[in-house]
Amino acid sequence: MSEDWTEVYRPRDLSEVVGNPKAVEQLKAWADAWEGGRPARKAAVLIGTPGTGKTSAALALAAEYKWDVVEMNASDQRNADAIRGIALRGALGQTFSSTGEFLSTKEGKLKLIILDEADNISGQEDRGGVPAMAELIRSTKQPVILIVNDWYSLSRKSSALKTETEQIKFATIRSVTVRGVLRKIARDRGVRISDRALELLAEKSKGDLRSAIRDLQAVATGVEEVNESSVMAVDSRDVEKNMNSALDDVLKHRDPAQARRSLGLVDETPDTKLLWIEENLPLVYRDRLDLYHGMDRAARASSFLGRVYRRQYFGFWSYASDLMSYGVCAAKQREYHGFMRYSFPQYLMRMSRSKSNRTLQTNIALKLGAETHLSAHQVRQDVLPYFRAIYQNDKDFRLRMTIDLQLEEDEVSYLMGDKVDSAVVKLVMNEVKKALEPKEAPKQGTAKAERSPEQKAAKPQPAPSQRTLF
Repeated sequence: MSEDWTEVYRPRDLSEVVGNPKAVEQLKAWADAWEGGRPARKAAVLIGTPGTGKTSAALALAAEYKWDVVEMNASDQRNADAIRGIALRGALGQTFSSTGEFLSTKEGKLKLIILDEADNISGQEDRGGVPAMAELIRSTKQPVILIVNDWYSLSRKSSALKTETEQIKFATIRSVTVRGVLRKIARDRGVRISDRALELLAEKSKGDLRSAIRDLQAVATGVEEVNESSVMAVDSRDVEKNMNSALDDVLKHRDPAQARRSLGLVDETPDTKLLWIEENLPLVYRDRLDLYHGMDRAARASSFLGRVYRRQYFGFWSYASDLMSYGVCAAKQREYHGFMRYSFPQYLMRMSRSKSNRTLQTNIALKLGAETHLSAHQVRQDVLPYFRAIYQNDKDFRLRMTIDLQLEEDEVSYLMGDKVDSAVVKLVMNEVKKALEPKEAPKQGTAKAERSPEQKAAKPQPAPSQRTLF
């Protein structure tokens, strides 16, 4: 099996990291602070789109400073126990030997702890990961690097991630820089490649150096020369048309057949394509009659998509695709010119940002449903809003429900409407911890308190047959 060129040509030190000199300097200054003692911020967050060199920069940093590495990525389970057991254990004043044994700081060197794709910590398998990550950042005695693509979605879950970390942004790599790296790799591999082929590979990568190197490997393996036709063949096979250029063909130009071809090459479902068109059609069609006819075609496409799911007949996708491409393009009376910055569909953005909240709602609804003998759907609709209001305003009820339902920190955070590492959530969890602590047994020789006649006469009442939350 052939070797992966992205690993073979991964930077060995920070001087080989290309495209983001400012980010590299900031990362190096943070590492120097660790080498000199205790830095102002003990964790760094590398922010940027895929393929901009974030992971390579972190590994190159460790190699340059001769730090050992503990890495957790998206393929690992990253719940509270895993982070505390692996990352946090190694961060609290200890490091590791080459055989994986823990050593004291005096015996070993600094250990760089890397949490790759930290913004993808979600779902049942990663429960409690964000609070554990915040605890790691606060208490670590070893350098920590978080690597994220969507910094906003992660930072809004915890104030510690925003205020107690060094944030370093990696920009998309310029096309001329990508061409230089590809030319160097081709020369090292003994492959002749034309300037036009390099240009096409760099343009197609959209600033993603990793994908550009993999595309070069795909066209250069087993050959001595790569030309424009070789790159075009890969392009038509592996790379789909960009949504922005497809929207130009649909909304700006007046060639319906080309609009249909362009939209068909975009690797998205018809539902997502329609959301893009509905979001941006009013921005482009400035003529009211064009806007009316365009939205009418989009509405008809939406009705066919509805029939797909009601009847489970996916042949209707072709009708919807023709209406949203050919139909919307043919609906306008003139072409529209000028640069247009297309908007990402607000619906998809809201759904993405609310994904973690919806997961928490489901978890809480399942626990409440087990206690009230209701379905999770009915709990979300009829019980959860009132339960949440009582939970926020009644301290005794909050304590009892947290214990009975065995609520986790992130679930308490959702019910309280506050961040997972806020003082309010910590107070609730501390109260639960105190309530569950075993009480001290009475000292030997202490006389039992005399019971009153009323207490002696009172008989224990039978427990109700049905448990109730209230």
